[in-house]
Amino acid sequence: MTHHPALRRRLLSLSGTVLAALALLALILMHGYARQTADRSYDMMLGSAVLQLANVVRHEEQGFTVDLPVSAFATLAQAPQDRVFYRISVNGDFLTGYPDLPAPPPRLSPGQALTQEQADFYNADYRGEQIRVARLLRLNTERLPQDEIVIELAQTRLAREQLAEQMMHPARELILAVLAVALLLLWLGIYYALRPFSQLARALSRRSPKDLTPLSLPVPKETLPLLDTINHFIARQQTLLERVESYTSVAAHQLRTPLTTLHALCENARDETDEPRRHRLLIQLVEQCDQLSLTVRHLLNQAVLDHRFHSQEPQPVALNALVREVCVDLAVQALHRRVELAFEPADHELQINGDAFALTQMLTNLIENAVAHSPPNGLVEIRVSAVPAPCISIRDQGPGIADEEKQKVFERFYRGAASRHHGSGMGMAIARDVAEHHHARIWLTDNVPHGLTVTICFDREGH
Repeated sequence: MTHHPALRRRLLSLSGTVLAALALLALILMHGYARQTADRSYDMMLGSAVLQLANVVRHEEQGFTVDLPVSAFATLAQAPQDRVFYRISVNGDFLTGYPDLPAPPPRLSPGQALTQEQADFYNADYRGEQIRVARLLRLNTERLPQDEIVIELAQTRLAREQLAEQMMHPARELILAVLAVALLLLWLGIYYALRPFSQLARALSRRSPKDLTPLSLPVPKETLPLLDTINHFIARQQTLLERVESYTSVAAHQLRTPLTTLHALCENARDETDEPRRHRLLIQLVEQCDQLSLTVRHLLNQAVLDHRFHSQEPQPVALNALVREVCVDLAVQALHRRVELAFEPADHELQINGDAFALTQMLTNLIENAVAHSPPNGLVEIRVSAVPAPCISIRDQGPGIADEEKQKVFERFYRGAASRHHGSGMGMAIARDVAEHHHARIWLTDNVPHGLTVTICFDREGH
């Protein structure tokens, strides 16, 4: 069973995935922005506090002393749930605070000590909690060599995370609401975009099999190519159906006459007692059977060609090889009629795009006609030439065709008044159809001193 994937589901799934990915990306960016904003807000208080700590580190005779300012910790008390840690070291030696505070990242460890106006900030883990650390470097210039004083003040991130979450909450709700609305609008857009296809399907399903009029629906401009293609297909089916109906009606009429004649000849031969007359009736019966067989063969060939014209793609065809093969197939038949076939190929192989089977049927009909109308010991010349375009000419030495009939013989079931050969009246019509299908011209001219020349020239741009 053939699986038909749902286009609506595919479009909705693909577009929904893209929208969800964009929403997730927006949430990630918003989360990062909220954390940065919260850090900037609390870093101002942490930086102010570390500056106050730096101002109370003094060198006295007994060494360095630190008088912790209450105001520094009062500033940080605005985040009552957070804990505060600090460490003060001089020349790399621990002075006071929490000695196990994590070391700063390498980028904050300069190779040369410089007094900082503002603290550096970084995140770290301490005692199972995330902390934000402000690190300030100062130089004591009261004695030489100068002392390097490092003040590190850390605070847990509870208040920062709460502020970031307060900022993220409305942003998250807004993004989810926008995503839901976008998915709804997307579903509606896909529904209305694919609606014309459903309208076309319903319009076609409601039609009767005999209704081949063009569809006329108010579809969007983007759907017009599909509607035009459907109407073009309907027009082709209408033309093909009319052609088949006309062809079937004419074919039934053409078959009815020889069948009636055949039946009458059979009855006459059955009831005839005179042997010579009976023999003549049997000869006529055989001739009538041959003509009926030829007519049926041409009718079947016409049906096959009509199907191939609508189903087969053009393929490269070598004219020299194709014409030579047809001549070889008809050589024995021509010899039985005491007619010689002469084939003259082109100087080099000629390639055209076409249907080899259809071209074979055309050449077979034309050469058979030429052989049938040629006198005993006659000559039929078949020539392939390349100038001015790929052409095939077939020349016979028969009675020829009057000028007023040269166009009529291409009509289906037309038989020339002066023809001594009783054919089906379809050979030239099939040749014309094949030539038109290959965008070729076919015409008749008189042969010198007598006879007929059939010429088929293909379009040079089509080969």
